[in-house]
Amino acid sequence: MNIKKNAAAIVILLSLFSSAHAVNAYVDQFISFKDAVGNNAVAFGNNGTLTAPPAEVVNPNIILGAPTAAQWVSVPTDYSAVYGFNGKNATEGLDIYYVDAGALSNVSVWGKLNVADAWTKIGSVTEGAPTGSTYNPVSSFLSLAGTGLSAVSQVMIRGTDVAGWSPGFDLMGVQGRGMMAAPVPEPETYALMGLGLIALLVKRRRQVDAS
Repeated sequence: MNIKKNAAAIVILLSLFSSAHAVNAYVDQFISFKDAVGNNAVAFGNNGTLTAPPAEVVNPNIILGAPTAAQWVSVPTDYSAVYGFNGKNATEGLDIYYVDAGALSNVSVWGKLNVADAWTKIGSVTEGAPTGSTYNPVSSFLSLAGTGLSAVSQVMIRGTDVAGWSPGFDLMGVQGRGMMAAPVPEPETYALMGLGLIALLVKRRRQVDAS
């Protein structure tokens, strides 16, 4: 019984330690795609085929996960696309992915931590210039520093200027940096966790030696 208890305690300590360390993650939740007056809208973009220029009807959730070449959602002027992180919050900032050979269209990027919170502007992004036809994803990083946001769980991409042949800013993905599933323990907590783990291992070793 003691062995099982010790093993369970070690597993809990290790899980707490690992969950407190920040990682990066892409949005994995589509929330809404709305037009300039706030109604649900049909999204245009490309499904990865490039067979229907300048755009075809797409499902806004095609940008969930890691970006894929020639696959995007176009966000027109005053339209908004909202995505979220399921069960985690970005604490450092956001990487906004867009088409490398775009049309220099712009968007503003907004975030909030809780559903009931007001949106806070994080920054703006301009997509790539129309220099080719590879349509690969490139990104710009927007830091949360100075925004008043400690973390975000939802991200809104709002079109501000359409400059080219595409219906809008060609959004290919959103990645959060410093993802946290739980508050970060204080340094003293780390020390206690480490001491507890060492004590359990020493106790287990003594039990083995005694047997």
